[in-house]
Amino acid sequence: MAKKILIIPDSFKDSISSSQFCDIAKNILNKINPNIIVHTIPIGDGGEGSLNSFRIMKDYTFKTLTVKDPLNKNIKAKYCINKLEKIGIIELAQSSGIQLVPENLRNPLNTTSYGVGQLIDKAISEGMKKIIMFIGGSATNDAGIGMLDALGYTFKDKNYNKLIANVKNLKKIEKIEKSSFHNTIKKIEFTVACDVSNPLFGKNGATYVFGEQKGATDKILKFLEESIIHFSKVVAKNISKNYSKHNGAGAAGGVGFTALSFFNAKFVEGFSLLSQILKIEKKIELEKYDYIITGEGCIDKQTKHGKLLKKLGDLGQCYSIPVIAFAGNIKGELSSLNLPGISNAYQITPHNTELKLAIKNTSTNLSKSLNEQMNKLLN
Repeated sequence: MAKKILIIPDSFKDSISSSQFCDIAKNILNKINPNIIVHTIPIGDGGEGSLNSFRIMKDYTFKTLTVKDPLNKNIKAKYCINKLEKIGIIELAQSSGIQLVPENLRNPLNTTSYGVGQLIDKAISEGMKKIIMFIGGSATNDAGIGMLDALGYTFKDKNYNKLIANVKNLKKIEKIEKSSFHNTIKKIEFTVACDVSNPLFGKNGATYVFGEQKGATDKILKFLEESIIHFSKVVAKNISKNYSKHNGAGAAGGVGFTALSFFNAKFVEGFSLLSQILKIEKKIELEKYDYIITGEGCIDKQTKHGKLLKKLGDLGQCYSIPVIAFAGNIKGELSSLNLPGISNAYQITPHNTELKLAIKNTSTNLSKSLNEQMNKLLN
């Protein structure tokens, strides 16, 4: 009887998408044995690639909109809508993702979440009554003021002069004027999906945990932290509620905080939401797969905290299906990473390879590793 395999990976940061992983893995498996039945679900746990998960859903229509990227340049970003259920799906990484900014230009003083607001505005204008936002993988630390600016909110200093909505002006904001669109926004049901539980500021906040990987120096980190603290106090005065310590407030450089404060958003775990919508557990139970193949850029001590691999490992254990993982980098022995549902994990990158070269050769390294390991397993 032909083997049945489910391929369900996350994206590899700065290199390949979850869809590309699926294509590579399916091609390798078909070459090993054309009779293997292969199902693919490209996924993201709240970051880049999350939108692609909806391509397998028949009622979701994909659209393209010209928006501002993190550096304020025009790009084309995708979003999707379900006209029947009036649901709009927004992936922040499409407009404000870190992958859109060349490494030498990464600096959170210069990036904006404006494009996210444009996507939200468009979805609402098309009659969507529920917006699901996947906000992982951002290049920004602007506390979401770019997003609010795109939705018509206005920021003013102590002398009531209008301010340009950028990071450098965060500390100058003393008043926030609601958009004429505000009452419409209040009627929309917002759900924010991400795998980050950080508060807005502090040692575990948006700036100090994520700022450095977005290009911030120590001096910039201090400025950003002071700016975000100031902005949170202004917001608290405006809405009579302070969400700065709420789980996920620090997600996407403070977009989480702004979604809570202005959209009354409900926060959910990225994989849990996708699993529910895509009926992943039911599919695994019914199809009785022989193997589940997954992967992501890095497997480390953080992977056990609700990441995709951890969730799939749990499902594998539940239904007695071996889960095979492939990663660009594995930090530590699998036995010590507390991922009991992962049967095997393979690092596709040769040891002592420079990061830039590893990223460049991800597709080649993944193909080689998949071919080698799956041949051993299936033959």
